[in-house]
Amino acid sequence: MKILLTTDTVGGVWDHTVTLARELDAAGHEVLVAVIGEPRDERLAVLPVGVQVVWRRYRLEWMADAAGDVEAAGEWLRGLAEVWGAEVVHLNQIAYAVHDFPAPVLVAVHSDVLSWWTHVHGCEAPADEWKGYSEWMRAGLAAADALVTPTAYQAEMVTRHYGVSVTRVVHNGIHFAPDDPAAKEGSLVLSVGRLWDRGKGVDVLDEAAGLLGADAPQIHVIGEPAAPHGEVYHPRHVTAHGRVERAQVDEWMRRASIYCAPSRYEPFGLAPLEAALHGCALVLSDIGTFRELWDGCAEFVPPGDARALADALRMLANDPVRRARCAGAARKRAERRYTASRMAAEYIDLYQQLVRGPAARRRGANRLATSP
Repeated sequence: MKILLTTDTVGGVWDHTVTLARELDAAGHEVLVAVIGEPRDERLAVLPVGVQVVWRRYRLEWMADAAGDVEAAGEWLRGLAEVWGAEVVHLNQIAYAVHDFPAPVLVAVHSDVLSWWTHVHGCEAPADEWKGYSEWMRAGLAAADALVTPTAYQAEMVTRHYGVSVTRVVHNGIHFAPDDPAAKEGSLVLSVGRLWDRGKGVDVLDEAAGLLGADAPQIHVIGEPAAPHGEVYHPRHVTAHGRVERAQVDEWMRRASIYCAPSRYEPFGLAPLEAALHGCALVLSDIGTFRELWDGCAEFVPPGDARALADALRMLANDPVRRARCAGAARKRAERRYTASRMAAEYIDLYQQLVRGPAARRRGANRLATSP
């Protein structure tokens, strides 16, 4: 199959796309990755040689003053699909699905603003402020031939906010080395995520670190401090390293004994999965997503509760036996359920259903597939 795969450079969708593109390429499919934004050279270098990449600097659908860019990006993607002869269009953004693609369209909903807002602010997003975004989302979801979310919890959010049902839940997966991680020394705590994004809860971790005082283990956070709209977050009690490259993230995860994800909103959370495979014990906020993925093999704390988070971090830092037990359970769960090969197999199965189904005939994908 020829699969047009869209991505962006802001969050974890990029890493998800790279993993999926590698698996699709290894399975013998042709992949064209269309990037919204400009990827750095070191990011492009991790893609397989056989995967084609193009990009344009457009604003994403949730960004301010994005209307013109959303329309232009959708037209650009539709043109790519037609000229390249895509048999399946896999959109990791939602609004573009309305652009009359010549092949079946799968939309993966990795996150959305209305769900983020309810989790971060505890109320519905202001209708007047997000009217345009909501209309794009509903139109894009309605135009898709298949809808996928990375967790059942995110599927519930999509139904709640947009009134549509999800076709399939496909848990994200990553590549990992079969060898057991090296034994951990000390109790270094790591967290990875956009510092400016209140959904990631870095402010809660920072407050917890302040409550720990002299008893605090080393707590390090990695992530972009500056938001696209200009706001910058500066933590006071944890050591912040800003944005670093993939190899450095992996090195920090090899060093860390505890990984903390204090998220208020998380549709999946690739970083805890990566940390689990690096042998970290997980301390997670008790939200629907993390319960779905990690129940029984992580320490959970109420979201937004800095005191409970401080207590959990202190307990694990001072209890190496429990820390090792939690780390072992999390790695086993990751190896069993969240592999790149399993994720790709589920997507390929869905692509094949789309290519054989009525959406393909309606959009002329059979013609594209047989054209010279």
